[in-house]
Amino acid sequence: MTDKKLLITGANGFVGSHLAEMALDNGFEVYAAVRKTSDLTNLEGLNIQLVYPDYRNVNSVTALLDQYGITHIAHVAGLTKAKSAEDYTNANATVTVTLARASLAAKRPVEKFVFVSSMAVMGPTTSGKSLSEEAAPQPVTLYGKSKWQAEQYLQQYPELPLITLRPTAVYGPRDKDMQIIINMVRKGWELYLGRAAQQLSFIYVKDLCRAVLLALDSQVTRQTFILSDGENYNRYDFAQQVKKDLNRRTLRLHIPVSIVSGALGILEKIMPSRTSILNKDKLKELIGSWACSIQKAKTELGYQPQYPLEKGVGETIAWNQARNWSK
Repeated sequence: MTDKKLLITGANGFVGSHLAEMALDNGFEVYAAVRKTSDLTNLEGLNIQLVYPDYRNVNSVTALLDQYGITHIAHVAGLTKAKSAEDYTNANATVTVTLARASLAAKRPVEKFVFVSSMAVMGPTTSGKSLSEEAAPQPVTLYGKSKWQAEQYLQQYPELPLITLRPTAVYGPRDKDMQIIINMVRKGWELYLGRAAQQLSFIYVKDLCRAVLLALDSQVTRQTFILSDGENYNRYDFAQQVKKDLNRRTLRLHIPVSIVSGALGILEKIMPSRTSILNKDKLKELIGSWACSIQKAKTELGYQPQYPLEKGVGETIAWNQARNWSK
């Protein structure tokens, strides 16, 4: 048994399941916070304890922390697709406050609380400029605003041993959003919104998880860090790497933003309950630039990314092909 007991929220998800694996390898006893209805496929075979927090009740979460003697929390869970601002707020901000209050109320206050926020908090920058922690957050989507609201809530608890991480676009095995691009390229297509120049950034899931573990063990507290693989790419680089790894040729199409926006507007009127990674709200992020600097994370956390796009995409595709996941 170890005295490092880590609660991971959203542990069955894309990032959470990778973190659970890596945390076990790094000496943590892992408690996977999931729902009774959660798909646990990603956690199969892992030596973890499943727990079921009631995020509506601070006392209930506090009791759970006391019951298992939780020493560290990695708050990874988050809602990326929702029907309303209220849904985003409830899932991404209210739950975060509950965890923070429970962490402070526990008989053994947690040693470190790592909140995985998002670079969506920053809002996109203009081409040629790079985002850093010093820039004022200007989220443009409901998702980004809810994450920023959560960050602001956490600032109301100065005694919380908090580190906030703002990763850029995360990809890797088990991811479904970036997999859409991989499958499209595999079928011979590249689709882009408009023709404006874009700079983009990415982070492979294992690099993100490594940063979370660094944050959990760090003496640093009350700091915020932007995370990427350290490189900034043009809008075609991700697909180009996929094409290279799959040995595919594609037809590249640029669709006017106005046409996509209009079509999404009609679709949302016809199907108001639809949730998707592509909607009019998300469009505000997809047409922006997301170049960033990770110098602060390198200097203060000792973060050194190990997966440039070439390595990360290759590993993702190999994982997918081994499981016939691309078909």
